[in-house]
Amino acid sequence: MEQKYDGFHGRILRVDLSIQKVSVEEVDPRLFRIYFGGGALAMHYLLKEIPKGIDAFDPENRLVFMTSPLTGAKMSGQGRHTAAALSPLTGGLADSQCGGWWGAELKFAGYDGIIIHGKSKHLVNILIQDDKVKILDAEPLRGKTTGEVQEFLKEAYPSVRILQAGPAGENLVRYACVSADLKNFHGRGGLGAVMGSKNLRAIMVQGSNREIKIANPQGLKEIRDWFNKNLKTHPAISVHHELGTSKGIVPVSVSGLLPTYNFQDGSFKYAEEISGETMKKVLNGKTETCYACGVSCKRSVEGEKGKFKVTRQYGGPEYESIGLLGSNLGVNEITAVAALNERCNALGLDTISTGATISWAIECFERELLTEEDTEGVKLKWNDPETYMELLNDIAYRNGFGELLSQGSNGASQMTRRGTEKYAIHVKGQEPPNHEPRGKWGVALGYAVSNTGADHLQSAHDPWFTQLGDFSKECNWIDLEDLSPVGIIDPLPAEDISGAKVRLFVYLQQIWGFHDVLDWCIFTSVPEFRALSLYQLTDIVKHVTGWRTSLFELMKSGERWATLGRAFNYKHGFTSKDDTLPDRFFEPMREGTLKGHYVDREKLEEGIKMYYEMMGWNEQGKPTRGKLEELNIGWVWEEIKEL
Repeated sequence: MEQKYDGFHGRILRVDLSIQKVSVEEVDPRLFRIYFGGGALAMHYLLKEIPKGIDAFDPENRLVFMTSPLTGAKMSGQGRHTAAALSPLTGGLADSQCGGWWGAELKFAGYDGIIIHGKSKHLVNILIQDDKVKILDAEPLRGKTTGEVQEFLKEAYPSVRILQAGPAGENLVRYACVSADLKNFHGRGGLGAVMGSKNLRAIMVQGSNREIKIANPQGLKEIRDWFNKNLKTHPAISVHHELGTSKGIVPVSVSGLLPTYNFQDGSFKYAEEISGETMKKVLNGKTETCYACGVSCKRSVEGEKGKFKVTRQYGGPEYESIGLLGSNLGVNEITAVAALNERCNALGLDTISTGATISWAIECFERELLTEEDTEGVKLKWNDPETYMELLNDIAYRNGFGELLSQGSNGASQMTRRGTEKYAIHVKGQEPPNHEPRGKWGVALGYAVSNTGADHLQSAHDPWFTQLGDFSKECNWIDLEDLSPVGIIDPLPAEDISGAKVRLFVYLQQIWGFHDVLDWCIFTSVPEFRALSLYQLTDIVKHVTGWRTSLFELMKSGERWATLGRAFNYKHGFTSKDDTLPDRFFEPMREGTLKGHYVDREKLEEGIKMYYEMMGWNEQGKPTRGKLEELNIGWVWEEIKEL
C-alpha cells in the first residue's frame, strides 16, 4: 500500500469482533493536522463512539491503538504508540503509551491505527499482514502465559510483532496490562482486561513497506546526526543508557521520595540492594532498545538466587516496577524483585497496581482490618516475596484471595470496608506510581487532576525547576532554561502550589501532552534530559509532515489532549469531586528524609481551582464551550452540554 501523505497513511483499520468483520476507513488528513495522532486522535474516536453509561466490559467499548505521523521515522524517540479505551479500573479514561517495535510495524503494514469493538464468541487473534487481515481462533492459547503465546505465534509467523493480553486480561483482572513483544507495556488502566472482555488475545502485525514517506529526509537526517553524536557524551542520556530508569532508585530514596511500605515512608533502608547499579552487577544487566532509537535504555537481566530465577525473555524491571514490587513491599533483594516483575509480565499484570494492591492488603492485615478469613489463610507481612509470587498467580487466575485483589486496592476496599478504604492509596481508582507527592506538589496536582487516575507522566517533576537555568552550557542534566521558549524563567520550590507553580504545571502538562500526541519518548527531549529542544522537536514534525507547524501549535495540541480527556471523563460521570488525593498524602510522612512533610490540603484545593481557570474549565472541571471552540473541537460540546 503506497503511503498517501508525508508521515501517515490516512487509514484506520476497523475490526468488529461480534460479526468478525474487518474494514478500512479512509481518514480525512485534516484530522491529523488537528490532533496530530496518538492520544488526542484516539480520544476523538472514544468520545464520538463510546455511549455514556456503559461498563468497560460492554462490547460497545472501543479499544483504540493509534500512532502519529512520526511513528516509524528513523529517529530516536519515535518508537511509541497509544492504546486507549474506557477503563475497567477507573470507569474513566485509559490512555497509555508503549515503546518497542509494534507501532512502527503497524505503520509499515499501511495503517495509522486500529479501532476494535464488539466481542468474539470465542478467543481470537488478529493477524495483519499489509492488506491481508485475518481473525484466527486462539482457544488453544487460553490460560497460557505471554511467553508461551509469544513462542507459539512466532513459530507460526516468525516476522510478526505481537501485542497481547495475558491470562490476567482473559480473566478480566481490572489492572491487566497489554504487552508488546513481552518487554514493552501498556501498563495502566486495565487495557489488557478490555482486550480480554472482547475475547481478543493477541494482535500480530507484519508490514512490508519499511520506509515511511518523509517530506524533508535531509532535514530529519541532520537532527538525527546531531542527536546521535551528542547522546554519546550527554550527561543525562549516557547514564540513562547504562542503567535506564532504574538509576533513580537510590537518589530518590535519599531525597525522601521513594514510596515505601504502602506510601507510609519516603526512604528505604535497603535502596542500594534493589538499585539499578546492583541489578546490573548481580543480574548481568544489559541494554536493549526500541525501534530506531540510539539511547538503548531498556533493561535485560538474568540470574538466580535461592528460589528466584529470572531470564532475559521478559527484559527486566524499570524504576516503577522496582519501587512498587520492592520498597513499597519491603522487599530488599534485587533478584526477588526482578522475579516478581517477570511473573507479572508473564501473567499480564500491571506491576504498579499489583504492587500497590498487595501493599494495601499487607497494611490492612497488619492493622487487623483484614483477617486470615478474608485472605483465605494467607498470612501477610512485609518482605515476603515467596508469598507475593503465589498471590500473583491467584490474582491473574482469580483464585482464592486473588479474586478480591483482582479488583485493585479501591475495588477491594469497597468490597471489604471496615476501614480498609483509608489504606487504599489511589486517585480515581488507579494506584499511584513510584513517586511520593509529599515532596513534589506539582506531582500532587498532577495526580489529582489526571484524567487517567494517579499518573506521574502528567508533567515533568518539580525538583528539576528549583534553580535557575545555565544558559552557558549546551548540555545539562535538566535545566529551567529549556522552558524559556514558552516564557518559564523563574525557579520555584518543589513544595509549592502557588499561581506561578500552577502556571508551570499547565505548561509542562501541555509539553508532555504533545509528547503523547506525537507518541514521542520523553527520554530523548526536554524538559527532562536536555537533548532535543522544543524547537528541534517542532522541526522534526515539520521535516516529517511538511506542515508549517510551530511550537505554539504543538502546545495547543497538548492542551487539546488534556481537554479531550477531561470531556471524556465528564461524559462518564466524573466531576471536580474526583480531583483529589488519598488522605495519606495530606498526613505527615512517617519516616525518611522528608519525615513530617505532607501536602497542604487547602493549598491543593486552591491550586486545582486555579488550574481549572487556566484551562478554561468551569468550577466542576467541565470544559467550557468557548474553550472547546478555541481548541477547534467545538463538536465536543454536544457530548457534554447536557451533563
